[in-house]
Amino acid sequence: MVFLLLSILSSTAIFIAFKLIGRYKVNTFSAIIVNYIIACSAGFFLSHSSPFNTKTLHSDWLPLSLFLGVLFITMFRLIGQSVLKVGVSTTSVATKMSVIIPILFTVAIEANDTLTPIKIFGIFLALVAVFLTSYKPERGKIQLSTTMLPILIFLGVGILDSLVKYAQFKYVSNELNPIFSGVTFGVAGIMGILLLPLNRNAAKDLTKIKTWMLGIALGLANFGSMYFFIKALNHINLLTGKQVQGSVVFGINNIGIVALGVIIGYLLFKERPTKLNWLGIALSLLAIVILTFSQG
Repeated sequence: MVFLLLSILSSTAIFIAFKLIGRYKVNTFSAIIVNYIIACSAGFFLSHSSPFNTKTLHSDWLPLSLFLGVLFITMFRLIGQSVLKVGVSTTSVATKMSVIIPILFTVAIEANDTLTPIKIFGIFLALVAVFLTSYKPERGKIQLSTTMLPILIFLGVGILDSLVKYAQFKYVSNELNPIFSGVTFGVAGIMGILLLPLNRNAAKDLTKIKTWMLGIALGLANFGSMYFFIKALNHINLLTGKQVQGSVVFGINNIGIVALGVIIGYLLFKERPTKLNWLGIALSLLAIVILTFSQG
């Protein structure tokens, strides 16, 4: 599916943007704020609408969009803390393995999405592939006081993705997609700006051109990842006339992002994947094939 491929490419572009943010020593939080401003602007531009439109302010989906915006910035802060205290690898695995939550949630709410034996095997293989592809051994021991961070991230990201699915299932058609995404990112941006006084370095970094350039790149990629993902969830299979199964979309999207991220890291940033990482990529390709054919 074209939209699913675009979602994977957009999400991988987020990975590249963050790598460049680190390389050029841009304050991550300031880049995140710019990112949300740009993502919000892109949504309103594509929707040809205004955030103060009466129809938008009285929409049924608005409370959910507002909550998602707050959850976006909250999870960003938690992930940042986890990277510092627990490590990149553990945080990455917790984030990626959380895909099981929206997969199960999707099966629960969608009538045409069922767990067949072949799909269960594909999902299991996808989880194994995600773990192997994401995992990298780290030095040092994780303290008991910080073990709650990966658990909170696992639950938080899983709930966030499930709520995006619920929004798409209940409210967000392709027509509403841009304005819904714009409002959600806008709320996250406002929350980031409100937190800005607590981070003087981030506030200072907002005056730099490179912060805005990388923030704009990150924002466009971030908007694309959500916009195209919702369009992928809304896609109707022309051969069967049925909407694609959300559990399959979540599975393929997740392992596609992880596998492509490792490959891009190897090609562009000279990162050295372990043998387990390469095995995970191979299993990812197999899992994608199985999940694709599991829809019948």
